[in-house]
Amino acid sequence: MKIYRYPPRALSGDYLRAATGVAVGGGVLLSVPESPAIIVIFGGLAGLFSFFGYRTVERHVTKMAVTDQEICSSGFGSRVMAWSDLTKVKLRYYGTKRQDPTTGGFMQLTLKGGGTSVTCDSSMEGFDEVARRAALAARDNGLALDDNSIGNLLALGFDVDREAPPPEA
Repeated sequence: MKIYRYPPRALSGDYLRAATGVAVGGGVLLSVPESPAIIVIFGGLAGLFSFFGYRTVERHVTKMAVTDQEICSSGFGSRVMAWSDLTKVKLRYYGTKRQDPTTGGFMQLTLKGGGTSVTCDSSMEGFDEVARRAALAARDNGLALDDNSIGNLLALGFDVDREAPPPEA
């Protein structure tokens, strides 16, 4: 079993952005006379950045355990999915402009099956290995991957059709 998590250094920028957004939104709310427009705009801003901070804390405490039989994500809640139950794999790249997925932006892997879903992004340690294992499970389960997911796997250096199956446990 391998256990992966988000390293604190990968989350420090998100913590800083969340704190800055809450401080600006809350600071304006506390320092100017009340008006409906100010409350909606800056209260919404503070609320949005508070939610972003919550999601950052959630990623900080998340651990992902991967075995040959299943993947388990634990943090504020736990999710366990057997690789044999996998029904959908999506690997998406998000960047500010069209660029090589290995040089900027981030990737997000979404796995669904067995009545649950597991999501992680490329700032997590071991992301490439989790994506590789998910692609192998998709192949083993006879799932077709969409063109974007195949292209993103190739950008990570992984060709589903040429990779040997995982060793039997």
